[in-house]
Amino acid sequence: QFLLRESDIGQNRAEASRRALAELNPRVAVVAYTGELSEAFLTSFQQSLFTAQAHVVVLTESRLEEQIRIGNFCHAQGICFIVADAKGLVGQLFCDFGEHFIVNDPAEGEPVCAAVKHISKGNPGIVTCTGMEGSRGHLFSDGDLVTFSGVEGMTELNGQEPVPVRVMDAFRLKIGDTRSFSRYRCRGLVSQVRLPQVLSHKPLSQALAEPKIQVANPEELPRSRSLHAAFQALHAFREEQGRLPRPRAPADAERVLELARSLAVQPSPLDEDVVRAFASVSAGDLCPVAAVVGAVAAQEALK
Repeated sequence: QFLLRESDIGQNRAEASRRALAELNPRVAVVAYTGELSEAFLTSFQQSLFTAQAHVVVLTESRLEEQIRIGNFCHAQGICFIVADAKGLVGQLFCDFGEHFIVNDPAEGEPVCAAVKHISKGNPGIVTCTGMEGSRGHLFSDGDLVTFSGVEGMTELNGQEPVPVRVMDAFRLKIGDTRSFSRYRCRGLVSQVRLPQVLSHKPLSQALAEPKIQVANPEELPRSRSLHAAFQALHAFREEQGRLPRPRAPADAERVLELARSLAVQPSPLDEDVVRAFASVSAGDLCPVAAVVGAVAAQEALK
């Protein structure tokens, strides 16, 4: 653990970590709380009506029963809730930001824009673009909302409310009815508009009962599903045995696999080698893995 020294052995970890954390930024108040995670204490994390502060509860190294109890309470009270954990070489992260979480910028990077070469009169009107910043065409997608500016001739488009586009090819877009507009003369810019999105999150208890695992690479899906089941089995093993599996203990790994088989609700079979490997190293705490999981959890808290 980065913040602890050998002289801290035997002390409360929160208190020992607090001293080192407080030195990182004197403008941030760091307080150690060593009492029970009661509902009375958690209520203090509710967002104030009189300040712009947002409060987040982040649980680490907690038992599943505690995660569900606190997660249900936070969801009901409108408190943002995050679970972050690392076991061996595997990390886990869960976020519940409530039923009305506003994403002001739902996409990364700058909004797409393109120079206008021509706009036809018709239903639909067809916008012909030229590439921007060295690209060979526009970068819009079907359904993107756009606005127009600097158009000469068909000035009705300037300052109009955002309209959806349909992509015809790399240079042409379909927009709404332009038959009643003035004839296009020259110039103009078509720019993407990103409207805020409202997302609804599920509490942890519901998310576990109805898991929907999505991955960027479809080949990673079986492994991700197996690790999801392995984490649930690890919690069950700890409740059953009162400890984590011993490192490289075949009997403990097989028991975790048995529990994973009984708990897994998925269309594809478990990757048994992944579950065994996870169980064999789950008792280990590795600083680099904790740093990665912690960094992602911190980024989610900043949201």
